[in-house]
Amino acid sequence: MVREFWRSGDTVAPVTKARVLAVVAALFLVAAACGNSGAPTSWDDNPDDYKGVANVGQPERNFRDGCEESGQDDLDAQVRENLADVCKCGFDRIRETLTFEEFKELDDDLRSDINANLTEEVNQIMRQCILEESGLG
Repeated sequence: MVREFWRSGDTVAPVTKARVLAVVAALFLVAAACGNSGAPTSWDDNPDDYKGVANVGQPERNFRDGCEESGQDDLDAQVRENLADVCKCGFDRIRETLTFEEFKELDDDLRSDINANLTEEVNQIMRQCILEESGLG
C-alpha cells in the first residue's frame, strides 16, 4: 500500500489512499440518497435542521452523514474522534472549490464505478481536512 507522509514539526502522519477514499466515498451517497423526484439541483436545496443548525441543504446533510458513516471503519482512532469535523471541513471546501454541477458529475462517476478516480483537488481537500481537524498536521 502506498503511504504519503505529511510532516509538521516533529510529527509525521501517514495518510493512506484508503483513508482518503473512505471519507470521500461518501460523495456517491449524495445521488443515491437523493434519487427521488426531490433530488437537489443546488447546494441549498431541500433545507432542513441538521445537528442544531437550521436550513442545511440536502447535499450537505447527505455528504456529511455518508462521510461520517463510511469513515468509521477504515480510519484510525484519532481521525474517527474528529470525523464530524473532518466531514464538515471536506464538504465546506469542496463546495468552495467545485460547482454543484461538478460535484454531481463526480457523484455520478462514483456511482457508476466506485473505483473511479477522484480529482487530485478533491483528494487534496480531504487529506488537508483529515490532517487539520484530527490534529495530525
